[in-house]
Amino acid sequence: MIHKLLNLTSRVTIANMWKLLFISLSVMYIGECSPRDKLHRRWTPNDIVTLTPHHSGPPDHNKLVAMARYVLHNCDWASIASISVLPAIEGFPFSNVKSVVDGSMANSTGIPYFYMSPLDFTARDLSKNSRATVLVSLEETRYCENQKYDPEDPRCTRLMLSGKMKKVKEGTPEYLFAKAALFERHPAMANFPPDHAWFIAKMKIAQIAMVDWFGGAKYVPVKDYLAYNYTGTEMLDYHNRNHYNLDEA
Repeated sequence: MIHKLLNLTSRVTIANMWKLLFISLSVMYIGECSPRDKLHRRWTPNDIVTLTPHHSGPPDHNKLVAMARYVLHNCDWASIASISVLPAIEGFPFSNVKSVVDGSMANSTGIPYFYMSPLDFTARDLSKNSRATVLVSLEETRYCENQKYDPEDPRCTRLMLSGKMKKVKEGTPEYLFAKAALFERHPAMANFPPDHAWFIAKMKIAQIAMVDWFGGAKYVPVKDYLAYNYTGTEMLDYHNRNHYNLDEA
């Protein structure tokens, strides 16, 4: 009986040793693969599907003006549709992705601003025909993904601003404000090639269409949209939270 107990104890001890060895190697591996410098965050295997939105959630879908301003302010990029001047598709609609802001993180204006180069598809199109449509979607905030809404689901609000694009005069207060806002939200812009004749463009909005819940498209009066006192601080809070986390990493 004693002999059997000794054999059993021996087997349990060996099993525990293997477990301890496996745990030690796992900890060492994770330590090697987890960046700890301030320029990187610690990723986990589930980060891609568990990333949180910038905010607690959008306003009630019945508040059309608030929703329109919220969606634009919380999006980092937009799809711009213009009329192409490319020889093979001249006159066709042509869509491109551009980084966007509607003001600083703490000061939303509702006006979309862009940093453009004459070398870009969109800028070349707009130099011939300034009419365009800018589209942004609530999907960009990860809210729709977290709610398990398809990007085409009407509950995943998409905003379409149509109007004419124009250059913002360099050196004006509006230019300085827009450039600071663009570089604040998109710091990589500071390192864009300096020989690309960059300029700032904005849209003079003529129509605001929005798919926001079931029941078809809604149209937001431009005057009400621009006059709305947007006080959301989602992007500012998100930026500050990320900056704090990086400093603590």
